Amino acid sequence: MGKTRLATLIANTFDATLVHLDDGYHGWGGLAAGRDAMIDTVLMPLASGQPGRFRAWDWGRDIPGETVNVDPSDVIVVEGCGVSTPQSRELASTVLWVECDETLRLERLSVRDGGEFNEFYATWDTQVDEHIEHNDPIGTATVVVRT
Repeated sequence: MGKTRLATLIANTFDATLVHLDDGYHGWGGLAAGRDAMIDTVLMPLASGQPGRFRAWDWGRDIPGETVNVDPSDVIVVEGCGVSTPQSRELASTVLWVECDETLRLERLSVRDGGEFNEFYATWDTQVDEHIEHNDPIGTATVVVRT
């Protein structure tokens, strides 16, 4: 089970609002920018009981898409690599890190995307590695799930 399926299961179990960070990344080079925008415009307002909003990314056309509104809820599940930073962890009660074998992860991505985005995975993985190095999401996670 990958992070999206796990997040969906958790959100359904707790009748939670589910926010997919993939929807808010700013393209293949935009992990940090999308994450930081999501923290500022969604997580921080939600933490204070206010609605959040973000600009979705149109992955097919590689341009900003529609504005997405996120209503406050008792439980919010945010799914996506790159979301765990010192700032976001201050807003969270629980942080999960989903660890997956590299070969299996790449197979899942290829199946999910039909191979359409394979050329971008190395660029993305470099950003994930930088995120891990600078934010220690694995060492600071409340729970580590290995799939």
